[in-house]
Amino acid sequence: LLLPPYHLSLSHNKYTMESKPTVTQLLSKPKEEVIKMLGGIYEHSPWIAEKFYVDCLEGDSDNKKDSTISNVRELYLAMSLVVDEASTEIKLDLLRSHPDLCAKIEQLKTLTKESQEEQTKAGLGSMTDEEKTSFTNMNNVYKAKFGFPFILAARNATKFTVLSAIEGRVSLSREAEFQGALVQVGKIAWMRLLAALDTKDRNGFLTCHVLDTANGCPGT
Repeated sequence: LLLPPYHLSLSHNKYTMESKPTVTQLLSKPKEEVIKMLGGIYEHSPWIAEKFYVDCLEGDSDNKKDSTISNVRELYLAMSLVVDEASTEIKLDLLRSHPDLCAKIEQLKTLTKESQEEQTKAGLGSMTDEEKTSFTNMNNVYKAKFGFPFILAARNATKFTVLSAIEGRVSLSREAEFQGALVQVGKIAWMRLLAALDTKDRNGFLTCHVLDTANGCPGT
C-alpha cells in the first residue's frame, strides 16, 4: 500500500501530515477526540469506534479487553473485533452503509470525504459510457442478488480492477460474498487508519495492488 503524499481527513478533524498522532498519542486523548478521529474509519458507522473505546479503553484494567494497544495493527485488530462480534443484522447494516463504488462524479458530493477521495483516486470517474453501462448492469444484478452494494477497497484499484472484480464476485453465493464484502470493509478501514495516523511503527500491510482473479477481488 502506497500512502498518498497528503493527509486524508477523517470526520472533519484538523490533523495535518505534520501533526498526525501516533496510536499511543491518539488513545491518550479524551474520549470525544478519540471517537471523532476514529468515527469515520468505518463508513457511516461511528458506533464501531464508540464500542471499541468502551471495550478497550474505558473502565478499570480488569474489565478492559486490551489496554496495551500501541501500534496501528493492534488498533485495527481491536476495531475489527467489534465488527466480528456484531450480529449478522448489524453487519448487514454496515455493508449497506457504503455507497455504490462507481458513483458518478456528479454524485460524489453526496458521499463522505473518505469515499470521495478513495473513488477519485481509483479513477472511477474516467469510465467510458460503455464501461459505465456494463458496470451499472452488473451492479444492479449484484444488489438484487445480495441486498447490499458492491464494496471494494478502491484506493489503489483501477477502473479495470473494479470491473473485473464485480464480474467475478457477482456469481458467488450470498454467504461467500457477504464474508468477502466484510473483508473489503476491513481493508478500507486499514487504509484509512494508515492515512489518518503517524504509522512509522506499523506492522503488516493489507494491499489491493494484486487482483485475485479467482474471487474477483484484490489479494492480501
